[in-house]
Amino acid sequence: MVKFIARILGPAFLSMAFASTAFAEDIELGVGQARERSKMKKFEVCTILSIAALCALLSLSPRKAYADALLNMEITGVQGTAYGGEDVYPYYGTANGTPVLLMCISYTADMNIGETWIAEKELIPDSATFEEAAWLFNDANSAINGTSPYSSYSQSYQIADQWAAWELFSAVAADNSTLVTDPQMSQAVATQMSLAVADYASEPASFYQEFILYAPVPGTQSELGTPQFFLGYGDQTSTINTPDPYGGTPDTPADGVLPESGTMGLMGTGLLGLAGILRRKLAR
Repeated sequence: MVKFIARILGPAFLSMAFASTAFAEDIELGVGQARERSKMKKFEVCTILSIAALCALLSLSPRKAYADALLNMEITGVQGTAYGGEDVYPYYGTANGTPVLLMCISYTADMNIGETWIAEKELIPDSATFEEAAWLFNDANSAINGTSPYSSYSQSYQIADQWAAWELFSAVAADNSTLVTDPQMSQAVATQMSLAVADYASEPASFYQEFILYAPVPGTQSELGTPQFFLGYGDQTSTINTPDPYGGTPDTPADGVLPESGTMGLMGTGLLGLAGILRRKLAR
């Protein structure tokens, strides 16, 4: 919504600047010049006050620049399974105090138990990579519960699904020294990746609507570096808020929640241009 408003307001302010200039010049050439100029000045003063109010709101409430579906997240624990020095699915956490089950898809970002951050609740993007990740997330949970059509419960499938999800978004994950020296696990990861690639498209759209992407807001983490992207089940936070569309990738967290720099620049240019023209007109 913010991106849409900014795209509209930026050009609108520029149009207002040109329109107000032309209108003022036409008035000066007509009859009743003094009276019309007075009216124009009143209009310009109101416009400047409106711009000032908008700027104040943007500067005093920076989080208004983010989307509306924001949640206060916290990592509260992991199941205890680890491989290659990394904890794997499931991760336990809370979203606005509500318990959530999470799968990490950001291999290179670190996070400690007890760490907090703000995330945007977003829909699973309509893309092969994210849908494959959701498929792996679901399969890992099924493996743990012993209901996966491809495997009975075993810890190796749980690990393989998590690692395959990491490799979807980060080539570095495949370079983990333990994974490289473990042919059996490397093959398990490759197998789960192949299953995800082969089967994700056969799932109906309703299947992917069951999942949520928690995209971190950079700079809100309580410690360490940029917080991680997680997948979760939508029904766990269905009563909290409505998810937004997603706009980034796990390798570029800011793209998921921040307005486009070009859009905000256009809006700012429009504001500055309009303010400068009106100030010069009032000074006459």
